[in-house]
Amino acid sequence: MRIPAGWAVIFNIFMEFPSGDPPTPAEFEAYRGEDILSAQRIAFTGEGWAVDTSADVIDLGWYPGGDPDGTYRLCLVRDGWDNIPVQFEHRDCYAVQKALDTLTRMLSEGKRTALIARVLTDPRFLDVPLEPPEPPAPA
Repeated sequence: MRIPAGWAVIFNIFMEFPSGDPPTPAEFEAYRGEDILSAQRIAFTGEGWAVDTSADVIDLGWYPGGDPDGTYRLCLVRDGWDNIPVQFEHRDCYAVQKALDTLTRMLSEGKRTALIARVLTDPRFLDVPLEPPEPPAPA
């Protein structure tokens, strides 16, 4: 994940399970719940950094929680759960990673949520093959 400066990861259990090595039932139960990742904006208060509790929240979960037939749901929550201006759903963890990277980058650049929502829901968004990152070359 590439979460830019200005965000605090409150919790994160977002795990990759390669397609050739699916999670066991116990791993699925532990890592495919409704609370996978939460991030909030942080701001410098003059005395230190603090989570801005009045700002956007990024939430990632698996819905329905624990259901092998479920899907990841990435949301931007603004002013409470009644206002979700950006949502992305997909079963592939690499698609979700790309959406999360795009969402945080565009928010950090000051892009409007309507534009971000259009980008993430555009069918061409996932045209680039989704593969795990290459391991670093040996030195």
